[in-house]
Amino acid sequence: MRSINSHFSIMISVFVLLFSFQFTNVIKSVVNDYASKIVNDYAIVVVSSAELKEEELKKQIPEIESLSEISSKKILDRLKNDMSSKNLALLQVALPKFYSLKLESIPNKKRIEAIKQKLLSINTITRIETFAKTHEKMFKMLQLLQAMVYIFAFFVAFVAILLIFKQIRIWTYEHNRRMSIMTLFGASFFMKSAMLYRMTIVDSLFSSFLVCALYTIAPKLGVVKDFAAELDIVIPEFNIVFEGGVLVGASLLFSLLAVTIVARKIGRV
Repeated sequence: MRSINSHFSIMISVFVLLFSFQFTNVIKSVVNDYASKIVNDYAIVVVSSAELKEEELKKQIPEIESLSEISSKKILDRLKNDMSSKNLALLQVALPKFYSLKLESIPNKKRIEAIKQKLLSINTITRIETFAKTHEKMFKMLQLLQAMVYIFAFFVAFVAILLIFKQIRIWTYEHNRRMSIMTLFGASFFMKSAMLYRMTIVDSLFSSFLVCALYTIAPKLGVVKDFAAELDIVIPEFNIVFEGGVLVGASLLFSLLAVTIVARKIGRV
């Protein structure tokens, strides 16, 4: 039972460490996807008394993605029954032109104001509506959530690393007598520590496979899909080859380093 508990201590610590690392990657992907959606949905409405050229505006505002005219046909269609064709024609000529201006990325409040001032400096432009407040507020909240997740994951990972080193230290003391005898017979450091390496690597591999399985299955569950749909976010699928390889490789590398550091440190005491 004691042996099982000691192995469980390593497995749960490595699991938490890898889970925290991958969770930050998922949050980063979700935030980036949401940011791209905001960029696609966000547009500045520009009212101008004359036609605007996208190329000319880009000279002053390089971050402009596109400029498209908003048709006034729907407004005129509603007035067909209330106005004569002559007055309707005059109104059509008198109506200003409306444009939807999209940017390559969501700028901050200061940059939005600078863009607005540059647009207003054009004589033909009479009004601008940025709609930036709502989008910026939502995006900042998402960025705050991302930062909080990163901080929480860091502290969780830090505690997990401490637990792993503590358990390896306990194993080293438990096998100290055997290692001392092997030292008398001239065994190398890696030969003396072979059992510690083997136990830690096996536990780490088991935990990494468990984390890979969790992140592979979770996005496909109906509950997770419904939750993501309600929040209008996309949970990325787990790349078993690349991301799984990174997790397994990281767990093995960390295990080897942890055992080496602890065993050498105790060996010098």
